[in-house]
Parts: sequence; structure tokens; C-alpha cells
Amino acid sequence: MFSLRYWTSAWIAGLLLLPLACKQEPTDPGFSSSSDNTEPVGHPGRGMESKPLAGTPFAVAINKGGDYYVTTVFGLVARGDLPSTDLSNRIDAGILQSQVRISPDGRTAYVNNQDAGTIQVIDVEANKITDVIQATPSILTTGISNDGRTFYSLTDYHGIDIIDTKTLKITGNIPANDVGSLLTGVAFHPTEPLMYVAARDAGVVTVVDIATNTIVRHLAVSGGRIQNVIVTRDGSELFATDIQRSKLIVWDLDDANAPYYEVAIGSGQVRNAFDVAETPDGEELYVSALADGKVYILDRATFALLATLPVGGNPRYIAFNASGTHAIIPNEAGWVTFVHEGAPPPPPPPPPPPPPGPSACTEPSTGIPPSGKTHPTRASNEIRQLGGSTYTFAVAISRDNVAYVTEGWTGSAVRADLPSTAVSAPFPVGDLPSQVRMSPDGATAYVENQDSQTITYLDVATNRIIGRATVPVGSILNMGVSHDGTRIYALTDFYGVYVIDVRSRSVIAQIPVSATGTLLTGVAFHPFSPCMYISARDQAIISTVDLVQNAVVGQRVVTGGRIQTVAVSLDGGTLYGADIGRSKIVSWHLPSNASSFSETNVGTQMDRNAFDIEVTPDNAQLWVSTLYDGKVYVFDRVTHELRGEINTGGSARYIGFTSLGDEAVVANESGWVNFVR
Repeated sequence: MFSLRYWTSAWIAGLLLLPLACKQEPTDPGFSSSSDNTEPVGHPGRGMESKPLAGTPFAVAINKGGDYYVTTVFGLVARGDLPSTDLSNRIDAGILQSQVRISPDGRTAYVNNQDAGTIQVIDVEANKITDVIQATPSILTTGISNDGRTFYSLTDYHGIDIIDTKTLKITGNIPANDVGSLLTGVAFHPTEPLMYVAARDAGVVTVVDIATNTIVRHLAVSGGRIQNVIVTRDGSELFATDIQRSKLIVWDLDDANAPYYEVAIGSGQVRNAFDVAETPDGEELYVSALADGKVYILDRATFALLATLPVGGNPRYIAFNASGTHAIIPNEAGWVTFVHEGAPPPPPPPPPPPPPGPSACTEPSTGIPPSGKTHPTRASNEIRQLGGSTYTFAVAISRDNVAYVTEGWTGSAVRADLPSTAVSAPFPVGDLPSQVRMSPDGATAYVENQDSQTITYLDVATNRIIGRATVPVGSILNMGVSHDGTRIYALTDFYGVYVIDVRSRSVIAQIPVSATGTLLTGVAFHPFSPCMYISARDQAIISTVDLVQNAVVGQRVVTGGRIQTVAVSLDGGTLYGADIGRSKIVSWHLPSNASSFSETNVGTQMDRNAFDIEVTPDNAQLWVSTLYDGKVYVFDRVTHELRGEINTGGSARYIGFTSLGDEAVVANESGWVNFVR
């Protein structure tokens, strides 16, 4: 499951931001030179079959003998031997297996655990883990040099660790200042000592001379988010998938001055084009498309669409065997597709059912916000230290002004009975408490345990655990409680939203990921209509959920954004999103159902800054916390003029207000709480 690091970087996808395969000679396990491959080299036919595999299948690698490994994000690594499609041989290689590589000689497999920063070393013949490399987390993808001597571990914010495959020790690092952050793609030139590294959200591919570990050049794609890269087997072209705009980007490596070329992939939706792989004969390109649920096959020379494989679900990585007769494509929806000679693909599935009927959320009602409320004057800003290693994260305040603040690393929370700023001793709330909510009557607190698939119930009078609700699978990244207190909505990484009945503590419905998107980090409720707004952070999609139908009835998209949290004005007229990727407030007018939006800059314009956005109880101000700046910025809610700033220091996370609005509590991941009056 995903760690607290995932909330900050990838609520990584880390969460998975998740990564890429380098598929070129001989790093790609599916490649075999003519000297050691007696079979003719070609490409698969259009026959296709899918086999179930639990745990969110993700990455794949095949050695020249046909042995293959398929990783899963939450389950076991599956091992098989082509042409067999039997996936029953599985081993435990830790959690968050975001990539797998096989050495050029085919004897050793490397499976990394994204947030643990570990790399499991597997003897392929024995199918046993023989060693574990400790590298820097979070590892988003990995690569192996063509000679097999050097292993590269690409991270979120810490550059690239360089590892000697003989000693299994880190011998150096290419810093993030040189290659950027959120490194999701890597490829190697077949004859030159060059490595190509994709910094996803920057839309930049960096060319590295691996003989000297120096930067050769940067290749930027305006408006793009580069997920994966490959170099063709003849070394003439570099291909990259732009997951943001669903494009295949093409560079001519023989002409450094030539502009790049773009090829549209599929529907063009956000979060679509993911992996690209070249067939062993160099004639075709396969491109997986997450949103479309398809793999597109292109002519490599002309980029003409040759065929479409309707694999369904969300296809991830692609690998070929050495002779090119088979392709293997893991699918995060719970299966692995094998492509080979045989019958053509089955006909496409029947059209989806008609959309739900008219919804009150299309043009929600507005009203008068509660009277007699106020907002803090900011005359006082008192800090209470909780300990530097606690990872202070979320806050909730009951109607009786009892504040709970979660401490992520210690699995605990502390309590303050406002207006007193004295905090209690920590009390247990379950592992990785990433969010806390209060029941409308203030009697019960709900704490989500991110990677345990649980929500812990606490009696506020005693601070004791009184029960738990459990979701079937996934990491819970945020949650919301309905206005009437009867439902909890658990937002997950890759499994949509689970609807939990508060009284029975059981899941009674699910809003599927196909409707909501992934990495759901923000939630807010409309004050007058039965509507919930949820943000799929890295897709920058805000979905409108009709709570009567438990169905998504509308979506808003911010191209180039990453929407961390959302809020609704207390008159029901405006929806707000905090764009962590660009540090902005994004605002929509709800009664008109407009998709257009306005933007307001928040502090330093950089990635991973603006985090939480909250409306003060009097509906007069917007407060936005910032991770990089270490401040809370205060804006006029109507005009968006900056009214002031609160210097919290550290990295300010969630904000809570008392019921009257005269005091705010700000959790700070650096280990303290700010009480602002």
C-alpha cells in the first residue's frame, strides 16, 4: 500500500505516479540478439487472451528464454514461462512493486518496492529472492545498462541512485537538480552511452551520458507530461508517451536540431497514453491507453494505426518475448493479457448502460450561509510542538470545539479542547492515520488508516477506539462524512469510492474507479444539494457525485493541473480546488454548471506547494496551506484578493476551524500545530 510519502508527491502514484519500462537492447528482457536467438524475429499476431491476477497487475519483464515476471501493486509477483499463460506460480516480493527488470543474461530479476525504497533481487532459475538492495525511496521506475553492470533507481524527488549489480551497493547519484523530479521513464541507447530520463510532470526528457554521469541536453514538450520513453532498436528514434494529452512524441536522434513530432493516441483523454514498446522486428509500436482500455498498434515507419486491441480495464506496461511471437500486458483492473498468433480479437464489448436520470447536482441550489459566524483575526499564532518525527498531518474539530490532530508515523492522535491550546498525550488511532473527521453530533471521530484499508471509530469522550470499518482493497487517501452523519465516503487510490454505512460499519456501495479516476485526494459536500465533489489529483479531474444515485453525474478538468483538495462555499455557489502542481486556487461557478474556471496564484508558483483549501465559517475568506512556503495564505472569498498570510514554518497541511470560526488549527508535517486566533 502507499505510505504517507504518497500523499505528498504522488498521492504517489506514486502513488503511483507509477513508472515505465525501458525496452531496448539488451536491457529489455524481450530482446535477444541474432547471435543467441535462432528463432525468426517478428511481431505477435492479433490473437488475445486474458488471465485473472489479483493485486493490481502493473509491470512485466520477459527474458530471452521466455521466463516472465508480472508485478502487482498490492499482491504477489507472478512468474510464468511462455507460451504458458499460467500465473499461479507466485512469490512475495513486498508491496508496491512498481517495476520489474531482468538482467541482459536473463538470470536475475529486480523488483522494486516503491515507497520502501528497496529492490528485491531474484534468482530467475530458482525463482527465489537472494538479496535486497536498500536505495532511496520513493522508487518510481528502474533501468539496467546494456552491459548489465549498472542498475539505475529513479525516484520521486531524489534523483537517480546508481547501483553496481555485482556488489549491489549504491556507487553514486545523479541529483534531482540535474534530471528533475517524479522520474517515471527511462531508456538506453543501443550503441551510445546515453540514458534518457523522463521527469513526468515537467514534460522533460533529460539525456544523460552514463560514462561520466553528466547531462547532455534536455528535451522539453510544452504542455506535456512524459510518462515513459524508449529508444528504437536501431538507435534512430526516441519515443515518449504524453499521458496528459494522450500523444506519442517522436524525436529523430540522427538530427539533434529536428523538432519533435506528435502522434495522437486514442480518445485524447487525460491520463491515457501510458507505455510504448517496439516489436522485436522493429515494424510495429504498441501503445497502452489507460482511459480507453485499449492497446493501439502503429506502423513504426508511418505511425498509421494498424489495429486496436480491446483489452479493457487499464492496460499498463508491455513486453515482448525475444522472437516477437508474444506480448504480455498487465492490466490494473485485475488481469494480464497475452497477445499471440491466433484468432483476431473478440468484438468490442456492448455499449455502456444509459447515464442516470436528471440530477440535482447539475445545477445545485444556492442558499444563505449560517449566521452569527466569524473568522480568526490572526492576531495570535501559537505553536505547539508535537515532536519532529510524528508527521503531523490532519485535523478535525467537533461542534463542541474538540480538536483531533493525527500523527502519521506514530499511528496516534492528540487532542486539544479549544480554546485551550494544551494538547493531550498521544493516543492510538491505527496505522498511518492520513485523515480524521468528526460526526455531526461531535460524539465520534473517524480516522482513516491509509494502507490498512480501515477506518477507525473513536469515542470522543474517552479517546478510545470503539470499532472499525474495512474496505475490500486499496489505500484510503481521504474520506468524507455526509451532512446527516449516516455515511462515510472512503476515497481510494485505484478503486474509486467506497460508501460505508456508519451504523453497521459495512460497505454498502462502490463508485467505480472507471467513473471517478484515480488517486482521489480531495472531497467536499454541497451545503444545500445532495452532491459530493471529489478530486482525482494527478488527472486534475473533479467529479460531481449525486449522493442519491451514488453516481458520477459530471466532471470538470484542469489541463496541466493537479487538484489536491476541494471546498464549496457555504452559500453553495462556488467550487474551489487547490492545485498542488501549480500552486493556484481554481474556482468554478456551480449554479451555471460551467466547466470554465478562474485561477488565483497562491504563494510561490511551483510544484508541491498549495495543499489544503478551506472556507471560513462566515463564508468570507479562503485559507490555503502551502507545503513549500510554510505559510497559510488568506484570501477574500469573493474578490480573491490576498488579505494576509500566516507564517507557520515547516510544511502546513490540513486546516480546521471551530464551529464559530474564531479559531483555526493548522497541522504541520514538521511536527507541530499552529493555533490561530
